[in-house]
Formats: sequence, structure tokens, C-alpha cells
Amino acid sequence: MQYINSIASKNNNEKPIEHHQPNTSRKSSKKFFILKKESRSHRTSNTTSDSIYIGKYLNTKRNGIGKLILSDHSVYEGNFKNGLFDGKGYYKDKNYIYKGEYLLGKKSGKGKLENLDTKTIYEGEFKNDMKNGYGIEQYNDGIIYQGYFKDNKKEGMGKLIMKNNSGYEGQFKKNKICGKGVFKWSETKMYDGEWDNNEISGFGILTENDIKHIGYFSHDKKEGCGASFHTEKKFVIISKWVNDTVDGIAIIMSLNLNEDKSEDFKNEKIVSIKEGIIIKSELKENEINEIKKNKDYNEMMKLFRDKFINLYLNKS
Repeated sequence: MQYINSIASKNNNEKPIEHHQPNTSRKSSKKFFILKKESRSHRTSNTTSDSIYIGKYLNTKRNGIGKLILSDHSVYEGNFKNGLFDGKGYYKDKNYIYKGEYLLGKKSGKGKLENLDTKTIYEGEFKNDMKNGYGIEQYNDGIIYQGYFKDNKKEGMGKLIMKNNSGYEGQFKKNKICGKGVFKWSETKMYDGEWDNNEISGFGILTENDIKHIGYFSHDKKEGCGASFHTEKKFVIISKWVNDTVDGIAIIMSLNLNEDKSEDFKNEKIVSIKEGIIIKSELKENEINEIKKNKDYNEMMKLFRDKFINLYLNKS
């Protein structure tokens, strides 16, 4: 599903932000505030430029509270330790604003990062200059992600909150929906089950209006054994699906509501279906007996009795 792929993988290409930290050496070891132009060499081309530092030194290195203004107009204001950003600080350049904790010159701890280009705001935990741990990220289209990150990517349990009460809650891996989770498109459409690479794949329950399909999926389509419960028309189809379509034998049963409000499955009817179209609805007794000896039939009925019914009735 392209829509799911685009929202789950937001900020997939975001790289760690490098804060340029100039040469810190100074001949004096006295503790005092100083305004001084300094040479720095932070670019890969080894070119030098001027910066202005206002703050404290200790043993020729910036230590304590200070303010550093670089030639590209980026600014850091906060705590230094041995010449590096360390402790609480505020950093701003033409692309980012960061306010939070540093360790050894890198964002580490809790902080808030705003991307001025994409209008994305992240507030949460950092490690080694990247989003690591729990955080909340808000995107310019109104989508919000709440959950865990690893090296700037969604990883582990998380929640996507979208417009019109739609969203996803479950597992992520390398910035994609992967594992078990629930995606809700609307009040009448929802999937609860297994995912892989932003696609419905594995075992799950897909509810669309009055139809609840319980079974196996692959690449966003029904694939393999399953049971489609039609709650309004009061019948269920048990079959094997191929590329989202019933293909082969299908067992149709009526759904009867008992006095204790439990469902009873009766009036089994076996039909032959090809690519979703019933090609034979009236089977002879000997044909039915042969089908019931069939491995596919017994596998489907076993799954139906042992698994599908209980899930439909919410007993497991």
C-alpha cells in the first residue's frame, strides 16, 4: 500500500546533524569571559574561517557556560566541557534548531529538534547525535508518531496518529511497519495482524463493513486459507484464496444466532469456484465425499474449527 509506505517511512533519509566545533586552544589558563576571534578547521576541505566565542576557558579549552557564533551564522549557546558541547545547550543553523542535552559534542539525552525545511519537530531521547529511544515526532501534514527510534529510524513499538481518527499502532523495523499491529482506516475498515515491509503479510483479521476475513495474507492481498464471515447476510465462506480471490473448493455455512447469543454454524454446502466465480454449486454425493477426503478440505476445516471460529467470536 503506497499510502502506508509513505507515512511509515517518513524521515527515512535523515542524517545526523554535525555541529561544527572550532579549535579550542588558547594560551591563557585564567578563568574569565572573553570576546575573541578564533581560527577553526572543521570542513573536509580544511579551509579556515572565523568564529566568535563569548564564555569561559579552563586549561586552554572552553569550559562552562559560553556562546559560540560561527561564520555561517550558526550559533551554539550553553555548556562546554573540554572544548566540546556538553550538558544543556541550544544550537541553531539555517536548517535546524536543537535545544537539549549534549555529551562529548553530540546530542545525547533528552532534547527537541526542529527541521526548518520540512517543518518536522521531534522531542524525545537522543544518543550519539541521533534519535535513539522514545520520542514524539510531528510532521507538517499533521501526522504524529509516538514511539521508539533506533539510529534515527522508527524501531520497536510505536503509534501513528493520522487525520479522521485513522492510524496504526504496533511494531516497526528500520522505519517500516513490520511485525504485529493494528491499522485503522475508518470506522468500518481495520486490519489487526501481521505486517512485513509496510504490507499486510502473514496471519490477521481484515474487517470491511459487515465482512470480517480471518486468515492469511501476502503483499496486501488474501493468500491461503481463510474464512470470510458476512455478518449481515449470515453466512461464512471457508476456502483458499489466491491473489485476493477464492479459487478451488469453498465451504459455505449459515450463521445462526442461538438463544444465548452465540453463533452456530450449520447447513454446510460445498461449491467449486474458479477466480471468484462459482462454476459448480450442486455437487453429487460421491463428489462431496471425495472432497471431504481431500487434504485441503481437512486443513481448512481444522483451521476453521480450531482458530477462525474463536477469533470471530472474540474468544481468543
